Amino acid sequence: MPSNRDAQERLQRIAARLGVKHIFGMCSGRTALWLALKSLHRLQPARDVVAVPAYTCFSVPAAIVRAGLKVHPVEIEPKSLDFDPAGLAALRDTKLLCIIPCNLFGFPNDISAIRRTARETGAYVIDDAAQALGSTRNGQRAGVRGDVGIYSLGRGKSLGSVGGGLVVTDSDEIAEAIHSKAAALVDGLSATAGGMLLLKMFSYSLCIHPRLFWIPNSLPFLKLGTTEFEPSFTISRMHPLAAALLEQQLLEELDGMNEIRRANAKAITSGLRGSCNFEVPTEEEDSKPTFVRLPVVARDRATRDRAVGLLRNGGIGAAAFYPAAICDIPGIERYKSERNLHCIHAEELSQRLFTLPVHPFVEPQDIRRMVDILATKVR
Repeated sequence: MPSNRDAQERLQRIAARLGVKHIFGMCSGRTALWLALKSLHRLQPARDVVAVPAYTCFSVPAAIVRAGLKVHPVEIEPKSLDFDPAGLAALRDTKLLCIIPCNLFGFPNDISAIRRTARETGAYVIDDAAQALGSTRNGQRAGVRGDVGIYSLGRGKSLGSVGGGLVVTDSDEIAEAIHSKAAALVDGLSATAGGMLLLKMFSYSLCIHPRLFWIPNSLPFLKLGTTEFEPSFTISRMHPLAAALLEQQLLEELDGMNEIRRANAKAITSGLRGSCNFEVPTEEEDSKPTFVRLPVVARDRATRDRAVGLLRNGGIGAAAFYPAAICDIPGIERYKSERNLHCIHAEELSQRLFTLPVHPFVEPQDIRRMVDILATKVR
């Protein structure tokens, strides 16, 4: 079993590949985000508001709440999945601690506009690349464009068979605050944790193939296609085994896997071009998304639900993704920076968006089946 010392050496090699000075391994992506938030709050204790896209993974507000901070949802642009410029420009709260671009589904956000707003308000930027390991915009890697960056290695991510999360930064001051907080955390050295990690890896790799999707889809306890807001998550450091497997995958497999995802996404998008029922969010010319999954926006909720049902019956792992905008999550109201804050575009998107698999196990016949179902069978 790899040791903590071995794991740290591997993490440093990964940091060199990513082009950052400091790196920290955690047990999950949301724990990595929690650690980044707690560390920034330690440096700016008078600030406690965190701005996030109004449509994103529920793990983001869960980490904010777990860190004892307030959630401020910002409206998004449905065609780009980025912050709405007007909503971003309106961020003038003197208690704003940081802005978190989430690079949703691997679409890299416009970091220049986000950093400009952050500078004007004295806030930090956490470049959340949980879904964007390998994405670039203007040649810059997602995850290393802010004051702090995070990556997730859990199920459904770029390297989803590994497990764990990373925090990265070039700031010595921020790194010192992160190290101080991380040093007090429990590590993941137990044999049980290692065994569970291997079991999950095997299960995910076995069931990711479209023709085998019926297996995990028939097991309700796996909760495939569901998202829960749960701030009571495990907090510990990364298991050394995860660091060892991560290094191998990052060095040997990531670029090739992302190229396949991009090719599969392009093929599906081309097949849906001209559809009156579906459209795919716009990929900016200067960006290179990773497409952990391909987002598709249906004409309305009924069309979305029919499409997902037909695709899943056909063995395709389609999913109606995050079921609500951040501002509408049950129980979130008391954690928001402003009561009764609603973001109409994000709320509408949550009723119309679904996603399709584009990972390397997706084959040409699977793509043809997806396009055929969406183009000819959904009315």
